[in-house]
Amino acid sequence: MSDHLDAVGAALQALDTATLVGLYANELVFEDVAAGTTITTRDELRGYFEGLFSMRDVRFTEVCFFQCEKRGAGTWLWSGTNQQGEAFSVRGASIFELDEGGIRRESILYDPQPAFG
Repeated sequence: MSDHLDAVGAALQALDTATLVGLYANELVFEDVAAGTTITTRDELRGYFEGLFSMRDVRFTEVCFFQCEKRGAGTWLWSGTNQQGEAFSVRGASIFELDEGGIRRESILYDPQPAFG
């Protein structure tokens, strides 16, 4: 489990939905606090990431996660071009709870205004 969040970071930077979703437990809670969205199935999570990764010029960089036993956290920089055609860059943070089956819970925190303006 020690390399689990490293794999998450690599999949996020590669925009690899299949690998990323596979790193979550079968029973999961994914909470996008800014959007007020709570996801509880891998199918819903797949749709979330597919939508996110389809944004124009989307990238995740400066991904830095750490893990201590069954908890982890980290930061990331999300950038792309919003629907108004303006470049954006948003720093965000993730808080994780893990078990042997993968990520059991993730809460992400960020300011959505630049991306969805």
